[in-house]
Amino acid sequence: MFWVDGSSEQSIEQGFSKIAKSCQIEDDLLSIRTWLSNISQQWLLIFDNADDPSIDISHYFPVGSRGVIIITTRNPECKVHQTVGSYEFAGMEVEEAVDLLLKAIGTDDLSSQASRLMARNIVTTLGNLSLAIIQAGAAIRQKLCRLEDYCGTYRRRRQELLSRAPTQARSDYKYTVYTTWEVSVNMIEGMSNEVASHALELLRLFSFFHFDGISEEIFRQAWENTTRQPCSDWTASYQVDWFHKDVSRWDPYHIREAIALLSSFSLIQVDGLTNNVSIHPLVHVWARDRLGIAEQEKWSFTTALLLAASISWRQKTSDYGFRRSLISHITTCISFLTPEALFVIGNGEEERLESARKFIRVFVETGQWQKAVQLEEKVLEATQRTLGDEHPDTLLSMGNLAASYSDLGRRQEAVQLEEKVLEARKRTLGDEHPDTLLSMSNLAASYSGLGRRQEAVQLREKVLEATQRTLGDEHPDTLLSMGNLAASYSDLGRRQEAVQLEEKVLEATQRTLGDEHPHTLLSMGNLAASYSDLGRPQEAVQLEEKVLEARKRTLGDEHPDTLLSMGNLAASYSDLGQRQEAVQLEEKVLKARKRTLGDEHPHTLLSMGNLEFYLTNLADPQNHDLFSSPQQPEHQIKRKTRSRWNLRSLARRMCR
Repeated sequence: MFWVDGSSEQSIEQGFSKIAKSCQIEDDLLSIRTWLSNISQQWLLIFDNADDPSIDISHYFPVGSRGVIIITTRNPECKVHQTVGSYEFAGMEVEEAVDLLLKAIGTDDLSSQASRLMARNIVTTLGNLSLAIIQAGAAIRQKLCRLEDYCGTYRRRRQELLSRAPTQARSDYKYTVYTTWEVSVNMIEGMSNEVASHALELLRLFSFFHFDGISEEIFRQAWENTTRQPCSDWTASYQVDWFHKDVSRWDPYHIREAIALLSSFSLIQVDGLTNNVSIHPLVHVWARDRLGIAEQEKWSFTTALLLAASISWRQKTSDYGFRRSLISHITTCISFLTPEALFVIGNGEEERLESARKFIRVFVETGQWQKAVQLEEKVLEATQRTLGDEHPDTLLSMGNLAASYSDLGRRQEAVQLEEKVLEARKRTLGDEHPDTLLSMSNLAASYSGLGRRQEAVQLREKVLEATQRTLGDEHPDTLLSMGNLAASYSDLGRRQEAVQLEEKVLEATQRTLGDEHPHTLLSMGNLAASYSDLGRPQEAVQLEEKVLEARKRTLGDEHPDTLLSMGNLAASYSDLGQRQEAVQLEEKVLKARKRTLGDEHPHTLLSMGNLEFYLTNLADPQNHDLFSSPQQPEHQIKRKTRSRWNLRSLARRMCR
């Protein structure tokens, strides 16, 4: 059995020299290979740590079938050499990792549940990486920290812990967690070519994304949205030059080439089915830790601008789906940007505010309203400070903040802001400017939410009359106005008028926008609710089942609009006497809303009341009157069009 260090050509040649010495043959590579090819005994030749993709390891293989060769490597390209198979060690199981940590510490009792619980937190933090676990065990054994406070020490001193080699290691592996990857980067830097340079820049970018689900589509969308648009010198200083070099067509070759190089060193993994990139969490933090403060600031801004550039104001179904895929990356990226960095007065302020508004749009669309409010409050403060209280951008920010306040149930605060916006827009733009009408519609929605329904109807009738006159009967804004007025009619008990309007809206949106556009689904859901109000539950169920299926497919199972559809369908099932189905749906809605909105959000409380009512009906089948419940039926909140109106506002404003 022969063991060869495959990490470099020099170490391989030294390994073959040892073979020659131990077997008393000529110290020449060709002679050694020939001898191994011809001896009668079987042999095992192990190339260990053959990680360098620039070394053709097959150059050292003996020919014939006298023996067996095993290669250990982090380079997935070495699979081309296999003849009987390969196995990827993707990571340890959690309980195996716990055993390893406790053994590394020197614990005799591996069954202690208290110790295993603390160890489980540590190995999860370290991504079950064996080398990191060995180092953690050594740090605890050396009294640098205790088992119970390792995670706290790790948060404060991650770099020191992951760069510290055990003093009594049982392995001859000479690298720590961090130096293992640093060696790989040094090898890439030593290549001194364009592909290597691109790969290193991509690695810096990736360290400010979320570590999972980095898609090529992000880069394609960013290229398409920005290549043909002029940018400021500030923005240009944060762009990756080679990414924007070809303005004639999108060509992913350079990105794929760089990704392949990073993958060959196992710094990233590429999903064979989706081609999405993922990074081990420890590699992810190491790639960021190795950058200086100035570099971290530069690459966090570069990543933020790239993500923002990939976000369009388009409203096709595919655009909604793509924006939803960005949420984890946006959340990760902005966590590295201080409020001062995003909103400070100075160079690139307009671009930074536009990026923030795009991120807000994604938060709103994915129902993460608290995050949206936090960003919107900062945006409003920045625009008031730099542009004044009545600048169009300031009023836009104020209106969007009001919408998010309303989404969070803070309706009185929303009304106060919206009344200011409407007053200012009437004074500066006139009564029938699109932005003025938008403000009027938003204020009407807030009035409705506060029970001021007659005031809401009066405002919405003015909006519809103005949009029909200025934009035509089938303009998207006119159809939204018509749908909103129908909602107010329904609130006042004028249900037949509501149905007539909603049938017109649905027919027009299906024809002009398609069956699965968000506005079409909104119209379909509103019409279903009005059918239910008129005692036509079977027609309501048919529409609501279509809406729920489409929203699950396009938005996901826990998007607020999906949960809204699910609750509406539960109410209609109850109307039809399908009480068990109503209970099952409402339980799912309540569970999801508690998790995403909190226990005291108005929608959570509504679900709680509805579920209680359905359970009561299930126990008492003689109770057929849904509206005898003291809680409003679910479909009373289905008409939340405010976020869509504000998203349309953003789209118009930013695209002018």
